[in-house]
Amino acid sequence: MREDAAVRTEAVEQRIQKLGFVLRSTMPRTVEPLNFEAQKERVPFLDLGDDAVPAPVPTWSDFAPRTGRLRRLLTKEAHRQAAQTTAEQAYTNALARYREQEAARLARIEERSRAHHEASGADRRRVLAHNAGVDRFRDRVLTGDPEAVSDYYARVFAPLAARPAGFPRGHRFGYVPESRLLLVEWRLPGIGVVPREREYRYNPATKSVGVHRWRPISEVRKVYGSVCAQLAIRTVHVALYADPDGLVQTVVFNGVVAPDNEGDGGRDPGQAKERAGNRKEPVCLISMSASRRQFARLSPADLDDPLGELRSRFGARVSAFPDELTAVSPVLPYELADPHLVVAVSGKGPNLLAAPPEEFDRLMERLLERMGYQLTPLPQAPGSYLARRTTGGRAEQAVVHLRRRGGTLDTAEVRALGTAVRRQHAAEGLLLTTAGLEPQAYDYAHGRPLRLYAGRSLLALCRCHGLPARMDPPTAASAPGPVANGTAGPAAGSNGAGPGSSHPADRTRRRPTGHAHPSSTSRPTGSS
Repeated sequence: MREDAAVRTEAVEQRIQKLGFVLRSTMPRTVEPLNFEAQKERVPFLDLGDDAVPAPVPTWSDFAPRTGRLRRLLTKEAHRQAAQTTAEQAYTNALARYREQEAARLARIEERSRAHHEASGADRRRVLAHNAGVDRFRDRVLTGDPEAVSDYYARVFAPLAARPAGFPRGHRFGYVPESRLLLVEWRLPGIGVVPREREYRYNPATKSVGVHRWRPISEVRKVYGSVCAQLAIRTVHVALYADPDGLVQTVVFNGVVAPDNEGDGGRDPGQAKERAGNRKEPVCLISMSASRRQFARLSPADLDDPLGELRSRFGARVSAFPDELTAVSPVLPYELADPHLVVAVSGKGPNLLAAPPEEFDRLMERLLERMGYQLTPLPQAPGSYLARRTTGGRAEQAVVHLRRRGGTLDTAEVRALGTAVRRQHAAEGLLLTTAGLEPQAYDYAHGRPLRLYAGRSLLALCRCHGLPARMDPPTAASAPGPVANGTAGPAAGSNGAGPGSSHPADRTRRRPTGHAHPSSTSRPTGSS
């Protein structure tokens, strides 16, 4: 029994050690974009067997009698003529047999081809339709279609979905093309994945093995936070290097856990559920964003403190009490990048890019009012408001900037919002813009109380609060110019993207023929 206690203690320590190597043990050796050609199927092949290769054609040289000066001297003319006649007859007969055999072979091929075509017609049509679908999917991905890009990354992450073994599935992906931003909502294991037991001992009085020492909850939280950080680093690494054509410049990772996850790592598994109440939606325990430039400075294979790296480099928001399911505010909620929600909104409501400035302002004011804010315009700051609301009995104040643009909004606008938040002593700043955002804008927002709603994220926010809207490129006749309130529509005749646009659909794309990565950055390898 004492040996059994030692075995159990050793097994617990091994589990703790494995949790410290989640990143290294599950990181792919190399990360490559999906090979679209490899996803195609081959048209059913007809095996002709021996009939695939025709028999050799008889040649006169194989039948011609031997000739030469010595043979002419030693043989009579009559004998030479007889030999010539015999050879010509044999050659003629061989040609006739060859023609008969070749005609029979071609007839068999035609019959087999007809039978094969009839038998495999359905398979052939299915394969051709499948291959055409792969081509269409590739074209949609390379033009930055949100649904297609989200589906693309779901396929990329399919092999990693349940690694390590026993970890939950059900991950979701959303793409915001205006900002070239990919949002990943990753299902995390419950904190029960970290064993609370530290040491087992044999009790002579009861003649049984039981827990002698429990692991401090602070250590459990630290180990669990490291696991979440390792999953986040692996996800961002794969997302950036599986990019097929420069579609993604910023990755947002939201690590969520279901409130009904069994085993929360505490002494009472029901405590966390009681603290979470009747909440059924996933609880966000870690959220971060990383630009391609920022992440390039990180070496995933050599990290001693993954959680500390995420906090210091990317301003990651991490729950201090994951055992109590204490949520953190996500950098960008999945609902605001859900490609299906965006599709449902398009075609309804006013066009934010072409509507008159007054209508755009009214719609944004209604949106903020439905979010619980009371607005006061800021003097000498067109398109800027001081917003107040009360949540949980506590008054909150925020600065709101409305910016209607096409293409990509300059990072200076985000910096100006941060400055206004400090000047007004506000709790947070909100940027509502129809344009996309540069990766540097998200870099600046790291660790700052700024919420950025750009492009389709703004559409989704409107939809979540019951205000259908759309963003269709305005025509030359309806395109508004700069207006007094600080918002501006695209120039007349533009496509809403502007000359500096990074929208994937506005850039000429090449089609990769294999696994070649479009960027010049060398592809790193993970640890196996």
